[in-house]
Amino acid sequence: MNPAMPRIIPIQAESTAEPPTLTPAQEWNEDRIALDQLSREGQWPEVLTILKRLSTKHKNKDIYKALAQRIWVGLKTEAPAIEVVQALFHLLNTLGPRHELAPAICALAHLLAKHRTPDHEDRDLAIGQSQQMFSLVCDTLKVIGEEAFQIWVKAMHLDDPDHYIPTILKGLEMMVGDEWWIDRDQLQRSLEQAQRAA
Repeated sequence: MNPAMPRIIPIQAESTAEPPTLTPAQEWNEDRIALDQLSREGQWPEVLTILKRLSTKHKNKDIYKALAQRIWVGLKTEAPAIEVVQALFHLLNTLGPRHELAPAICALAHLLAKHRTPDHEDRDLAIGQSQQMFSLVCDTLKVIGEEAFQIWVKAMHLDDPDHYIPTILKGLEMMVGDEWWIDRDQLQRSLEQAQRAA
């Protein structure tokens, strides 16, 4: 009688397969979930990073909502000027230099580039980009020469931040509508707390 053959257990090779890649829709949804959590926790730099990523997802129909919220958070927080200027440049290219908001977008970019985070290493880059934005709009609208430029600035109230900043904020509100993905009340509370602590 032959002894029973020992049972051979195959050795499992280590899996070299990478984890499944998320679809663009799944990535978008995960970022949206993260935005909600991070904004409630007041993690605004992280919120801005996610909004920046979402605002470049060109195949998603809500990309403009992401861009508008990216700019809104950038303006309300202490984000470096270069971050907000680049987002405003993106907005200008999205809307086009003939859009009614285009002059105000240029003025805000220039204001931020000159006065926010003046010691930042990318300040000159921010100023250069804001000047490119003005050049693009002026070339399109045929505003030629320094005298014509100054007349245009006065006519469009581009020397008055109290005029063009609310105009841009209203435009951002219209782009987002009722679909804000962040807790704006939490951001406002964070700002108020920072002001009291200062």
